[in-house]
Amino acid sequence: MTDEDPPAPRVDVPDGWVATETTTERVFSVSKVTVTATTVVYEDERLREGGDDGGEAETKSFRRFVFASRLRLRPTTKPSKPLTKLVRSRAKAGFADRLRERGMDGVEERESRRFRVRDQDATLVGYDAECTVEGTRLAVDGWVAVWPRDDGDYVVAGGAYPTRVLDGGGVEGGNETLEPGRYRDDLFSIIREIN
Repeated sequence: MTDEDPPAPRVDVPDGWVATETTTERVFSVSKVTVTATTVVYEDERLREGGDDGGEAETKSFRRFVFASRLRLRPTTKPSKPLTKLVRSRAKAGFADRLRERGMDGVEERESRRFRVRDQDATLVGYDAECTVEGTRLAVDGWVAVWPRDDGDYVVAGGAYPTRVLDGGGVEGGNETLEPGRYRDDLFSIIREIN
């Protein structure tokens, strides 16, 4: 990380969540503008569908997760509607890719709406996806929000959580053990407090 790289966003997560990854990378360049992001990912260690994988490369468990990225543009560029639209478009594509990398398929954008984050308006985009864990098919909701900061940086934040068992019997308790309403509220609360 250099002095030019953005710091990781501050993310206040509940007990039981652990940071699993922090990265800094150039995410894209357009014309003479370079965008670098520092991203931190947290997972809910308490919610594991199908048990732990013991550290193997290919996970057999689903953990709800939340991430936050702070994007810095160089040279410094003041946020504008066209720039925000570009960042949002790239963030949506990157989030869909992140869901696929985490073993989800059938990833489809479902909705887009305004979302209040502190004193900023963000764009919040919802996704439907599915994943298979230990022979059990789960429906998953994913959300990603994008907003400009007053200092010219952008924040991209989101996460995903299981909503229901689609088929299979591998999840003990089935749908009764899943709390999608609470998971969504937790995710939105975390996103609203990111700084």
